[in-house]
Amino acid sequence: MVRIERTIQINRGPEEVFDLLTDLDRLPDWATVVVETSDVPHRPIRNGTTFRQTLRVAGRSLETEWHVAELEPPRHVAYKATAPGGGQLAMKQTVAPAGDGSQVELELDYDLPGGFLGELVNRAFLERRNEREVEHSLHNLKELLEGSPTRDTA
Repeated sequence: MVRIERTIQINRGPEEVFDLLTDLDRLPDWATVVVETSDVPHRPIRNGTTFRQTLRVAGRSLETEWHVAELEPPRHVAYKATAPGGGQLAMKQTVAPAGDGSQVELELDYDLPGGFLGELVNRAFLERRNEREVEHSLHNLKELLEGSPTRDTA
């Protein structure tokens, strides 16, 4: 299993950050690999909520089934997912007060389908790419919550 952990500071309160993190309809707005989320039975999400996501990974669409494994608003949410062919994902997002804003930590653990061959492909190509996708997604989240960065035009 591969683990990716990243942290970012966001100049918004934990409740506002957590609300956006757990708004499944907004995931495609900031999570770079999420194309679409569907079949969410109720909002806001609860422990045990199930839903589907279409992900775009290495140029291919991947249909995944997710469930909320842990939920402690506005501090922590954990998801587990399965993909066709035996792929598994686990994602944990933690929000903590930090000064006037929040610190967001994202942990992603995954196994690719395909056993040993999937592991070789991951090591050769996907692991570094997935790390960049997580970093880019967190920066998108920050920008979405804080607004577009101001640019010096002088």
